[in-house]
Amino acid sequence: MNKLGMSLMGGLLILLVAGATFGEESIVSREELDAMKSKLERLEKTVVQKAEPTSEKEDEIQWCEKIDIVVGATGILQSSSGAKERLSTEGDVTDGSLSFDLELTVPVVQYGKFYSHFEAGAGDGIDGDIPTLSGFNDDADDDQNIRLTEIWYEHIWFGERLRFRGGKVDLTTDFDASAVANSEIDQFLSSGFVNNLALEFPDENGFGAMLWASPNDWWSLGIGIADAEGGGDRVFEDLFSMVELDFKPEIGKRRGTYRLYGWFNDKDHEELQDPAETRRGNYGFGLSFDQEITEIMTLFTRYGWQRGSVSQVEHAWSAGLQCFGKFYGREDDTFGLGYGMAIIGDDWKDVDRANGITSGDEHHVELYYNMKVNDNLNISPDIQWVKDPNGDNGNDDVWVFGIRAQLYL
Repeated sequence: MNKLGMSLMGGLLILLVAGATFGEESIVSREELDAMKSKLERLEKTVVQKAEPTSEKEDEIQWCEKIDIVVGATGILQSSSGAKERLSTEGDVTDGSLSFDLELTVPVVQYGKFYSHFEAGAGDGIDGDIPTLSGFNDDADDDQNIRLTEIWYEHIWFGERLRFRGGKVDLTTDFDASAVANSEIDQFLSSGFVNNLALEFPDENGFGAMLWASPNDWWSLGIGIADAEGGGDRVFEDLFSMVELDFKPEIGKRRGTYRLYGWFNDKDHEELQDPAETRRGNYGFGLSFDQEITEIMTLFTRYGWQRGSVSQVEHAWSAGLQCFGKFYGREDDTFGLGYGMAIIGDDWKDVDRANGITSGDEHHVELYYNMKVNDNLNISPDIQWVKDPNGDNGNDDVWVFGIRAQLYL
C-alpha cells in the first residue's frame, strides 16, 4: 500500500469516528481517537521506510573494518636454585625475557581469510644459562627485530568440514595440539609440556601447507607438509611431513580429543654410532590426549617415540591436569600441574659412556597458576623442578621459580 492509500484510509477512519462523536451517544473517546491516530502514523512511517530502497553504500563495510587485530606482550622473570658449575658456569641465575606478538586476520572472501603474525623479543631467558632437554621458558625470544613468522591463506568448504591452509605456516598450532598444554603464554611454560619432545618439527616456520577433513563431529584427519629447514633457501629440498588422526568422543557428556600421528623429517642427521653417515632422516609417532573429567578439570597426556640412532631423546611422555577456579569464585583463573620425562636412547647412552658421562632420563615437574587481573592482564606464578637436567645423571636437581605477565590489547 502506497503513502496516498494510507492517508485516504486514515482520513476515512477519522471521519467515521468524528461522525460518531456528534451523535447523541459517543462510542469512541478522545483518548481512543488520539491512540488510533498515533498507530496510523507509525504504520505509515513503517510502510514508507520499507518502500524506499536502502543505499548499498550504507550496507557496505570498508575492508579495513574487517581486520581482526590481536596485540599481546609477555614478560617472564625466573630465578634458579641448585644449579652447580657442572651444569652451568654461571651457577644460579635470575633471568628474564620479553616477547611481542601482533596478529592480523583479514577475511577476503566468504569462506577464506589471510592471516599474518609478527613477533619480536628480548632476552633468551634462564635457558640461556641452565641447559635442559625440556626447557624452562618456551616463550623466550632473543630477536629484537620485528619479523613475519607466519603468513598464510586459509579456505574452508562444506561448513568447515574441509579446511586448507597454505603459506608460511606453523604446524604446531594444529598438530600435536592439546586443549590445556599447548600455549606457553597462558598455560605451561616448559617446552616439554607445550609440545612432544620426541617430535622433530621444522627448525623454523617455513613454506608449507595443511589439509584437514572432518566428515563428522567426532573424527578428523589432517595432513601437513613444510620445509624441514624453515629457511627461504632451497625450499622443500628437505621435507617435513605429518599425518594425524583425531577422535572427539563425548564420555559422560564430557568432551575429549584423542590424537594419533606419525611424522618424517628428511633433513640430514648424523648416525650416533657412525658419524660418517650424515644423511639419515628421522621419523617417529606419538599421541596427545585431553579429556574433560568434570566441569572444572581436564586431564592430558602425551607420548612420543623417534628414531634413537639419530636422536638423544628416544622416548618422551608427559601427563597432568588443568583446573578452573570456579569452585572458589575465580572462574576465569586456571592452574595446571604437569609431570614429564625425556628418556635417553641407547645409542646416545653409548656416546655419553665413551665420554665419561652417565646418562640420566630427565624428569620435569611444573606447577602454575594463571590469575586474571582484568580483561587485559593476566599474572602467572610458576614453579618448576628438574631431575638429571640435560640428560646427565651427574647434575644436581634444579628448582626454578618464576612469574609471567601477559598483556592483551
